[in-house]
Amino acid sequence: MEWKPLSRREYCALACICILAFILVFQHAVQHEHPLSWDVWYHLRISRQVASGDLLWDAGSFGPEGRPHLYPPLFHVITAFLFRAGIPLEMVARGMAPLVFTGTILALYLFIQSVWNRPTALAACFFASVSPALLDRGAAYTPESLSFIFLFCGFYFFFKHRWVISGVCGGLIILTHGITSITFFSVLLMATLCDMFIVKHSDWKGVIIICVVALIIGSPWLVRSFPVFIPRGFSYPLSYYPQRLGVIQVVLALLGGAFLSKDVKSLFIVAFTFPLLVLSQWSPSLPYRFVEFLVFPVCILAGIFVQSVQGVHLSRWKSCAVGVLFLMAFTQGYWSIEQYAPVVSEEEITAFTWAGSLSLSGYTIMSEGTAAPLIAYFSHTPPVKGAYQFGAPAITERNDNVRQFYTEYPDELFSKYNVFLVYYGAEERAYASVPPLDAIYDTGNTTFFHR
Repeated sequence: MEWKPLSRREYCALACICILAFILVFQHAVQHEHPLSWDVWYHLRISRQVASGDLLWDAGSFGPEGRPHLYPPLFHVITAFLFRAGIPLEMVARGMAPLVFTGTILALYLFIQSVWNRPTALAACFFASVSPALLDRGAAYTPESLSFIFLFCGFYFFFKHRWVISGVCGGLIILTHGITSITFFSVLLMATLCDMFIVKHSDWKGVIIICVVALIIGSPWLVRSFPVFIPRGFSYPLSYYPQRLGVIQVVLALLGGAFLSKDVKSLFIVAFTFPLLVLSQWSPSLPYRFVEFLVFPVCILAGIFVQSVQGVHLSRWKSCAVGVLFLMAFTQGYWSIEQYAPVVSEEEITAFTWAGSLSLSGYTIMSEGTAAPLIAYFSHTPPVKGAYQFGAPAITERNDNVRQFYTEYPDELFSKYNVFLVYYGAEERAYASVPPLDAIYDTGNTTFFHR
């Protein structure tokens, strides 16, 4: 399909969708002083460490010995570059989140309009911009949100038969986010198999080129730090999917499936949907995270339905019906994101910063997992249980030791993990008695003890 300039109406519609996407996320940068999400604090701390030149060893997540970096580096390198340019890390997270989310919508539009058409792309992008699951990711400045852009650029160049550029995008995905990498290659493999068996034509040569180029680009990370762990997780019941993806989006996607045929673009939607549906239920690693990727084929199918029903002639009643559907989808998305708030309080920030003022080099802080990434970021001191547990050395043993510590407080665990401070916050108070130690910092809800 040759590119044709957007009409004034199409340009205005796309601009309005992008502005809507930006504002939905940006409002929290204005409303809250701190970034949203729990894991953003881990990524900001890693980025700060990368900015200081430590690209290989994570000394701040698990004490006292540390561990190799487990996350692909590209996101942290970009964040570290912005930090070195003089932008505070929290400002980077708050400012980049709406920009990356808007970039995702634009990349999605680029892909859909090249494979289907612009009306379908506009409708799908609107539904994506107000989907609760995608807003959840968009509001959090994390590697996954950045990887969405590379994902749809890779798909776009795949359909353009620009194999090398698509492979470059695949390599950038490998260097950014693991689950997105699984999604990218799973969809391409499934799409190629569908084409081979149904339309009797496939682009195996192109897919092989994409994989080779992607592996070459991602090889520095894969060779040195290929994850040897499988983080476990739960799966959502199917009845929860409409709440997560959007009720209107799911209903219209089911209806949109009736307009698919046996052509290549329809088979791609099937290849986009089926693997993610399976992985979201039975993946050995974090199945619930694949639901976030289901947003995209669901919204594309919803866009196909809207465009097919409207047809060429847009009557008044059709316009009103589509407007009502858009309003209902927007309401659910807006209601979901309005409930978001930072996971850290000012009281906790003050406490963790105070702990950092003690200059606890070589020591650790005992805590449960909820506060761990916050402690690591604000105190510059590694927590025992870890700021991000996946792939930690002897993680099962650490979890058992932390639980044992807060119930028995054995002396040997102090020396085993070189513990200097013991944190007693909301998660610890839920099951543990007050530690039989000296309280050296106490605000009522946030307490540090020292032996």
